[in-house]
Amino acid sequence: MLTGYHTAGLLLHDPCTALQELAGLGFRCVALRPHACMFNPAQSDFSERVVRLTSVIEQSQLQVVLDLDASFMQDPWNQHAPSLAAEDSTGRQKAEDWISRWLEVAAELSVSVVTFNSGRIDPSTDDLPERVLDRLVLPIERLLASADAHQIALALRPRGGEAIATVAQFERFGQWLDIGNGLRLAADVGEMLRGGELPLADRLARNLESLAVVYLCDRKAGTPRDQPIGMGDVDLNRLIRSLLNHTFDGPAIARVEGYPELGLSCARTAMETFKQAIPAIGEASES
Repeated sequence: MLTGYHTAGLLLHDPCTALQELAGLGFRCVALRPHACMFNPAQSDFSERVVRLTSVIEQSQLQVVLDLDASFMQDPWNQHAPSLAAEDSTGRQKAEDWISRWLEVAAELSVSVVTFNSGRIDPSTDDLPERVLDRLVLPIERLLASADAHQIALALRPRGGEAIATVAQFERFGQWLDIGNGLRLAADVGEMLRGGELPLADRLARNLESLAVVYLCDRKAGTPRDQPIGMGDVDLNRLIRSLLNHTFDGPAIARVEGYPELGLSCARTAMETFKQAIPAIGEASES
């Protein structure tokens, strides 16, 4: 298992400094997310930022997951635009082009996994799930081909309110469209709790073959917001041990989003949780 931390919880930190500090805490992997001000291809100095990030990643010997769940990047009035599942073909193409652009960035950063969302749908018109799935298949097949060319794993993250909102719907999507062998799963523990997919460990174990990354967070049942670790309903210690018992060797990314003022103290708590669940980490830090 690659112990990781999500920089979305460190929005008050310089990204390169955050990566260096996370490596110093013992994390072996980090998750980066596009940001309108700090990590945006539209910025004139974006290429220089990528070069700087690449240098820090290499020096710190970190593996990187690129999380494309970014807000207000293309539309200042719409948090979730664009959508791969949009009824409008123009909207679907914008979403596909956006993900394709980030696959190119991921290749520059030597990213191992790129995670994305299926996108929102209009429940007033999208009353047939099969019709929505049909709209998703072609753009995702093209994106999988691009990711494969860059030697990057492409993983879909189910999220409430979207075309694919749960891990169970991801399972059906793979069976319905017969592309499950290429498309990977980015399981978000908070979204699984929100969708009532319990027990969490059993659902993850059932999808081990397709599981590319697990986003670990603490939440209270029925709420969409991360909690500081230890303040919600998720026993992360037990869940990490279960993933180890099932020999999951991919990135397990702790995320505490929405509390940037707490800074690296949340990352330190996350590492202590990993150490408690994975004795080898604790022993190495004491030696």
